[in-house]
Amino acid sequence: MIKKREIDLTKVSVTERRMIQELLDLKKREVNKVMVPINEIVAFSHDSTLGDVIRAFSKYYYTRYPVYFDNLDRIIGVLYIKDIISFWREYEGSPVVEFVRLPHFVYEDRSALDVFLELQKLRLSLGVVIDEFGSVSGVVTTEDLIEEIVGDIEDEFDLRKKPFIEKLSEHEYIVNTRMEIDDFADYFKLTIDDDDVSTVGGLIIKNADRIPKVGEEVRFRNFVFRIIEGTRRKVSKARIIVE
Repeated sequence: MIKKREIDLTKVSVTERRMIQELLDLKKREVNKVMVPINEIVAFSHDSTLGDVIRAFSKYYYTRYPVYFDNLDRIIGVLYIKDIISFWREYEGSPVVEFVRLPHFVYEDRSALDVFLELQKLRLSLGVVIDEFGSVSGVVTTEDLIEEIVGDIEDEFDLRKKPFIEKLSEHEYIVNTRMEIDDFADYFKLTIDDDDVSTVGGLIIKNADRIPKVGEEVRFRNFVFRIIEGTRRKVSKARIIVE
């Protein structure tokens, strides 16, 4: 009988502990919480041409594009740029539907970790997320799921070397949005009584009432947070202007 191996958390690094926690969180998180929503998908009708796709690739640099018939609820395939990059000029006017791979559908209420393991097992890098009625909610990629686990992780030595906040001038700062809200309040000698947020990132998202994009500004009291680094699901770094 094989003995079950247990992990001694006292013998793993800060980074490893954080990754273990992210994996546990991913197990509990539904895939619709980490997907790219349907309104942010770049997709093509079945009769679009390879030339159309290459022009989109030069603009967005996405490597996979859903292909649909009539509307996005009828996705019939996924076009991979790597499948056409070597010969697309020869078939520039050909419809994309001739070059797609079959789509893989996953339900939006499934565990994100289970979907990640399923995509790995099938050697797929993209799943089309559908709701209980079969309508398309979005897409999820293995890269997105991996980013949920390791995207922002720094080891304990990096944390010692890099301060969470950097002063640029008397009224300008750069902040890592993982900075604890209590530390942020202490730094600026503020009182922030808000049990709903624990980090600067949470404060920004709460005041924006959504996840702001890079370049957007969010106001909190006399602070302006200009987002300078982030993804679809989080903000990572912001420039603070104190008015």
